[in-house]
Amino acid sequence: MGNPIDEAAQARINETIQDVIKIFSVEFSKSYTQAVIQNAKDEIEPEKDILDDLKLQEAPVPSHVMKTGMLVKRGDSVKNWKSRCFVAYNKADNFKIDYHDGTSEAGKLKGTIHCAGYRAYEFNSDDIAEFGEAGIKLVPWSSRRRTWWIKCADEQERKEWMSVFENACYKARPPRDADECIASAFDTTLQKLRWHFWFWGYYGDAGSEDERLGEFILDLLDRNIINEIIGNIVEGPAKNMTVDLIRKTIGATVKGACSSAWISSATAVRSLSDSIKSSVKDLIGPVLDKQREFKAKIVKTISGTVDPFLADKGGSVLKPVLNVVFKPVTDCFVLVVKGFHSHMSNKLAGNEFSSARFDSALNQSDYQMDWWSGPLHKSYELAHRMYTSDLAAVASLFTGGISPYTVYCMVRDKLQIIAHRAVATFGSLAKSISEGEMTSVLNHVTALLFHDCLLMVRSVISEILTAILASPITEMVITPCGELIAPLQEMVDSIPIPGLSMLIDLNTMMQEVVGSIEANAIDAMIAKSVAQIKQTFDMAQTELGISAVRIK
Repeated sequence: MGNPIDEAAQARINETIQDVIKIFSVEFSKSYTQAVIQNAKDEIEPEKDILDDLKLQEAPVPSHVMKTGMLVKRGDSVKNWKSRCFVAYNKADNFKIDYHDGTSEAGKLKGTIHCAGYRAYEFNSDDIAEFGEAGIKLVPWSSRRRTWWIKCADEQERKEWMSVFENACYKARPPRDADECIASAFDTTLQKLRWHFWFWGYYGDAGSEDERLGEFILDLLDRNIINEIIGNIVEGPAKNMTVDLIRKTIGATVKGACSSAWISSATAVRSLSDSIKSSVKDLIGPVLDKQREFKAKIVKTISGTVDPFLADKGGSVLKPVLNVVFKPVTDCFVLVVKGFHSHMSNKLAGNEFSSARFDSALNQSDYQMDWWSGPLHKSYELAHRMYTSDLAAVASLFTGGISPYTVYCMVRDKLQIIAHRAVATFGSLAKSISEGEMTSVLNHVTALLFHDCLLMVRSVISEILTAILASPITEMVITPCGELIAPLQEMVDSIPIPGLSMLIDLNTMMQEVVGSIEANAIDAMIAKSVAQIKQTFDMAQTELGISAVRIK
């Protein structure tokens, strides 16, 4: 069989690669400047967030091992099954999962699973028929990465490991540049590229910056060129080999181009970093003044597009979802407080927080907050039920990658964050006092936990509703509004302050305006339910005999 990629197709492929890299280079430089401006702005005018009012102290970054155990893993090249000792690490190690030879982590390290860009699933009926039950598969967002197949000893082990893998897949992040402005600029630029080429919705990031850029280019080539070429290959025993060769050849070309482009772009902004930061520092006052002026113009220009969209989606999408998630999310956080209070009370009753055992008991409590079968098991089970059943009625309203599974991960993440903060606060307050006073400290921390959980409920529901709107608001608001504000560019260019027009990006300001209008609309919708949330929390506080902390 001859080469199915003719000269014309190869020229289109090369042209596409170069077009994307050219756009990337220009937009990355702009995004870096905007990231520097945002940093300077945050120092002068820090953005307000409802979670700024949390009363529990921030917990240290978790570093304890999440879980260790024997699992059976399927090989990638040789499809055989081998027993390995798995060790699941925490946030301090970006939720990596190592697997070792032998029966303990002392055995030789055989490999590592980096969960960024993956989703965890139970074996479906076809998987069970082929491999047996009690299995977990890690499926990548990109079909170009491997799928991990893992079997557990029994259903209980599968349930516990499923919780670990779900947590890791949701929270693990791809490698990022050490310079936060560069890392942020890359994320923004990649998003802009996706929008420019009409890719909407969620995408699972995995790999270094140049790998992520290459992944996008390959997605674009597949959509516009490669899938058509593959579809025209005659069926036969050689087709799979030909397809693999095409993908490997094009993949190698894209990888080389993206590696060079990323090195070049990152090096360029690093060399200009001091100059850019100096210019921003000198002009930050005028920049903020002009941003306020232009944001007012942008609001006036785009309100006719944004307001009707939010009114429509608010009624048809957000309210039905809010009605479904409101009660279970509220109940999840009530159960967190009850689980924490009961667990710590039992430890106090057992004298586990004596001075000699205090640190180990505290560390163990912090560790147990993440266990599926630990103190928060009722809360985790309720969140999982919401994912598997409660949200079924409104699942069709989820778009662009947000799903009931994502909602479950969002809720569970917040549950863990607030529980760890409660443990850390108790440890800080109780360590230096007498054992007889620890119950009073626990009651005080529990009162603070009630206060903070109400804020967490509002925060997570807001995140859920915002995520649901992310894809349609990009496609149906951001893009058309970009055309509406284009005439304002002449006004920006005419600013008589040398260098100022280079620091003002209308599209960035327009996205901030849309985001602000959207956030206000969602806050107003949630605010109507706050009284019910408070009532639920007040009843739980009375049940536990805890004096209330005033909730805003």
